[in-house]
Amino acid sequence: MDESTYPAIRVEDIRRTFHPGTVQEKKALRGVSFDLRPGEFAVVIGSNGAGKSTLLNALAGEIPVDSGRIVANGTEIQNWPVHRRARLMSRVFQDPMMGTAAALTIEENLSIAARRGQRRSLRFGIRKSEREAFRAKLEMLGLGLENRLSDRVDLLSGGQRQSLTLVMATLKQPQLLLLDEHTAALDPRAAALVMRATTEVVHENATTTLMVTHNMSHAIEFGNRLLMIHEGKVILDASAEEKSKLTAGSLVDRFHDVVSDRMVLS
Repeated sequence: MDESTYPAIRVEDIRRTFHPGTVQEKKALRGVSFDLRPGEFAVVIGSNGAGKSTLLNALAGEIPVDSGRIVANGTEIQNWPVHRRARLMSRVFQDPMMGTAAALTIEENLSIAARRGQRRSLRFGIRKSEREAFRAKLEMLGLGLENRLSDRVDLLSGGQRQSLTLVMATLKQPQLLLLDEHTAALDPRAAALVMRATTEVVHENATTTLMVTHNMSHAIEFGNRLLMIHEGKVILDASAEEKSKLTAGSLVDRFHDVVSDRMVLS
């Protein structure tokens, strides 16, 4: 198969059980499978404990899978350590403080992100061409951060900081961008700002993206694919066309209908 025809990421029947054989046994992932095409933006929803965060942790290598395959560009990576997968994937967490170094300036944070995966040296300098590239990336956010490159990051609001984290996460154009409820800790205005930044960053780079959210409105409005997870399984995989016809209310109804059907069948 020609490399260009591979999915950006393929997940095949991955399973993960915590505390097996004990009273605390939890089957977190029970045969999850899906493909993401290059440039696809999939949103993952599900109730608490459904397996959403476990899925992202398994993709990023934070936890091993018990069985199944994770394939990137035709190469199995399920046994790769976290640092090796970091060359392919970037992740933005719920906490805006996790993705940046507070004591460094905006341009210093961007410079570190731009050098991710490169061999470290004693020399650390920001070239004029890099600075102009940073300004261009920040300008598309519409937040004025391109004029604040020398400001320390701890002077930014939560929304500004999370938007900066998004730019940092995509500077190296990752194979897969993982968004782990990245607006959940923000107030509605800041969340809207970050989702606008998300759209700009993802579309500009045609970045393959997997976004976990509890926000039904965001699940409907953003992305071109929707995956619903329940009890460690994908119970709904809506294409762009099907997703465009959904509302927040109909999505909740669909969830209850699918869960009820599964209970009857079992």
